[in-house]
Amino acid sequence: MGWYIANGPGVGEWVMSQMGGSYFAERSNAIGLGRDDKLACGVVYENWNGRSIVCHIVCEGRMTPEWLAAIFDYPYCVCDVDKIIAPVSSTNAKALKLVRNMGFTEEARITDATPNGDLVLMTMAREQCRFLGERYGQKLAKTTAAA
Repeated sequence: MGWYIANGPGVGEWVMSQMGGSYFAERSNAIGLGRDDKLACGVVYENWNGRSIVCHIVCEGRMTPEWLAAIFDYPYCVCDVDKIIAPVSSTNAKALKLVRNMGFTEEARITDATPNGDLVLMTMAREQCRFLGERYGQKLAKTTAAA
C-alpha cells in the first residue's frame, strides 16, 4: 500500500494515546502519516483562537515531504494562524529534538508544570516555517478572505 496521509478521529486517538492524553474530536483536528495500514506519525491541532493553534506531534518513523507540507498547510493556510504552539515536557528529549528540527524555538517555560519537569512552549511563526513554499507546494503569504 505504501505511504499515505490520513486524518480524522482515529489519527487523533492514536496520537494522544502515544502521549498518554485524550482526543476530543469536536474541538480538534488530526493529520497522520501511515504506511501499510500502520500510523508512523501524527499531529493533533486544538485550541485555535484565530491567531494561534496548539499542536501535539508524535513521530515513530520516517516523515515524508508531503506529510510535512500537509501538517503546516493546515494551521497556516487553512486556519490562517500566525503561530503554532507545541507544548513539550522538558524531560521528553526525543520530542524536543523533533520539534527543534522542524524549526520550532523555545518561547517560554513553565516550571514544574508536568509530572516530571517543566512544560516547554515551543513555537513557530508563519515566517519561520520552511515547509511552506515552492518545494512543498505551498504559499508563504498569509491568505486573505474574499470580501
